[in-house]
Amino acid sequence: MKASCAYPELLDIALLDGLPLQVRSDFLDRCKLRYCSEQTTILTQSEHTSGLFIIARGRVAVTYLGPDGHMSVIHVAMTGEVLGDTEALAAAPCAATCTTLPDTTLLYCPTSHLVELAQSPVVLRNLARILLERLRRDNHYRVLERFQSIEERLCSYLRQFSTPQDPLIRMSQTQLATLLGCSRQKVNRMLNLLQDSGVVDLGRSRIRVLDRDELERREYERRERDLTETRRAG
Repeated sequence: MKASCAYPELLDIALLDGLPLQVRSDFLDRCKLRYCSEQTTILTQSEHTSGLFIIARGRVAVTYLGPDGHMSVIHVAMTGEVLGDTEALAAAPCAATCTTLPDTTLLYCPTSHLVELAQSPVVLRNLARILLERLRRDNHYRVLERFQSIEERLCSYLRQFSTPQDPLIRMSQTQLATLLGCSRQKVNRMLNLLQDSGVVDLGRSRIRVLDRDELERREYERRERDLTETRRAG
């Protein structure tokens, strides 16, 4: 089955926005399907890539190895996101390593195919918008790290890494601990408290979000408390 038929939702991804339907379909159908049943590295930091990847199903962890040797999870990419596009067009080494979580399906697009697509001004605009969205996301993460407690950041990440249609997060507690910059034991305690409250359900290397509204409330709990205290002080 053609990719455009197997994954029709990919016709609406940001990279293809504004293009004629036939152009979008042809682009997806020329990509190669790759299914990763286990964790698989698809892009490696400081190495070149021969193309980009589109996530058709599942999640991809984006990690960065700092000069001090510490590995940080900087993002978990979800269905519809593209990876390696900037490096492919720039013919530059990858800025980070991308590793699929189990049961992830990808579409692989060779650089030559991407360059052909990027001749369109519409696609150049889309690529610029994707870069802008990444900048906004990174700024958001910096705010989380600076102003929110670890508990609030955990709730924020759980909301971001799940959707109402796909509430299952295939991440280990160790990966979450790396992302939050704390111990796995602390993550375990926080997740167990959320499970006891009926907010999440825990399994082996997976977390199912049961109450997104409660996660959002807890994400901004301290900010609401600070606003209340400010009003009282005023």
